[in-house]
Amino acid sequence: MVSVALSGSIRRRIDAWVESHSPPSPDSILLHNRRLYILPTGFGYLFAVMLLFLFLAAINYQNSMAFVLTFMLVSLGILSLWQTHRNLLGITIKLQTPRPIFFGEDCLLKFEVSHPNNSRRFAIGIQYANQIPVYLTLEPEAKVEAVLKIPGLRRGQFRPSGITVFTRYPTGLFHAWGWLKFDLPILIYAKPRPGARLQQSLVEQYDGQTATSTIEGDDFAGLREHRAGESLRHISWKAFAQGKGLLTKTFQGNARPSLWIDWFQIHDGSIEDKLGIMTALVLSAENEDQKYGLRLPGTIIEQDFGNAHKHTCLHALAVYKQADFNQEYVFREDADRK
Repeated sequence: MVSVALSGSIRRRIDAWVESHSPPSPDSILLHNRRLYILPTGFGYLFAVMLLFLFLAAINYQNSMAFVLTFMLVSLGILSLWQTHRNLLGITIKLQTPRPIFFGEDCLLKFEVSHPNNSRRFAIGIQYANQIPVYLTLEPEAKVEAVLKIPGLRRGQFRPSGITVFTRYPTGLFHAWGWLKFDLPILIYAKPRPGARLQQSLVEQYDGQTATSTIEGDDFAGLREHRAGESLRHISWKAFAQGKGLLTKTFQGNARPSLWIDWFQIHDGSIEDKLGIMTALVLSAENEDQKYGLRLPGTIIEQDFGNAHKHTCLHALAVYKQADFNQEYVFREDADRK
């Protein structure tokens, strides 16, 4: 974000050049001299014009006090330039991996801002695109957490875009900023369709064995290797204490039918409507401890259960027909919602 006094086209060109010289980071970003930029604000340009007229008036009237006032104000401007730049210099900013959200929810971008020296930093702003910025103050050798909320208005997987850290402290004459580009995913799942339930007309059921080895039941059947996403309450902690690793207790009981959540079984609605229905069915099957699989055009996810399997299915639905996973997340408040 460059000074508001510049025209839109010039500002966009400068922003594009700045972005090209700020490579993305998977972890944290240190604001050193080559990552920081500074320009006068609108008030700063007005201040410079005022100084010019004051200087011309001092020359015209040969007024020594006018010269003194002019040079003092010039000194103030130079000190302000240095202090504004110094207010951001040496700050380290780390972005935590954003938690996946559903379409229409707010994505929380959590930043950890820190600096190693014993000076205070005031009025530091962090902003995503044209959203309302958050401001913070850094105490000496301290860490502060800042949270930005951005609306989830597009389904898919993206990278953060347009994050800037800026300051106009102390006088507002100058605007110093740095681009923050992180190589972390923003994942937005399809919006679950309200009222979608597991029904014969929406899923293909597969009736397998009626008696099988499951993690639920009445008769203990043995131990097997723990799977990611399974509840910790089924783990055999006695076996773990004996150094046998994470093992899950299994029981002999009646298994529920396995389900296929199938794109081709849903005939009504647009692509987004179908994805919304399938997303709701995945959540419903997981809540009811069903073993389920997912069928999309060109993609088949085998039947399984657990939290990891749920997120695999939701991810496949979120990125359906998305060609580029590295595109940056940009949005408009009045954009057509997918």
